[in-house]
Amino acid sequence: MTKVLIATDGSESARAAAARAGELLGPVTEVTVLVVVTGLPGDDAGGIEGSTETPEEAEREVETERSDAAAAIDAVVAVLPPTWRSLVIRRVEAGDAGPMVVWVAEQNGADLIVVGSHGHGILQRLVMGSVSGHVVHHAPCPVLLVRAAPS
Repeated sequence: MTKVLIATDGSESARAAAARAGELLGPVTEVTVLVVVTGLPGDDAGGIEGSTETPEEAEREVETERSDAAAAIDAVVAVLPPTWRSLVIRRVEAGDAGPMVVWVAEQNGADLIVVGSHGHGILQRLVMGSVSGHVVHHAPCPVLLVRAAPS
């Protein structure tokens, strides 16, 4: 029984990681494709007065986030083996991406987490952090980390 969690941000490296997992792994029993939305509507720097967005702007932002998340999941599903596609559970969560991927893996009892790596240099990782690095160091199960192809 293999439960796979594929974390995606819609990037080429995330799609490449999903495709590579499909090549390397045999049959699976469940595939969860996860998008973590990190920016929350109305979470702008409005200060004590509240958000600077109107309710209509916030709603448009929510719709854009939903649409982007659905497109990212669809792009991953498209590169999965045909036998996996009927097993896909689509999931969108909000929060800090690295900890959220680990939390979802724990909650789902994932046997493997699949993530892509953008291959940022050490300075970018120090400044921006690394979702894949967090997942590798905190995951409750093995992690398949697929590095981005060199440019």
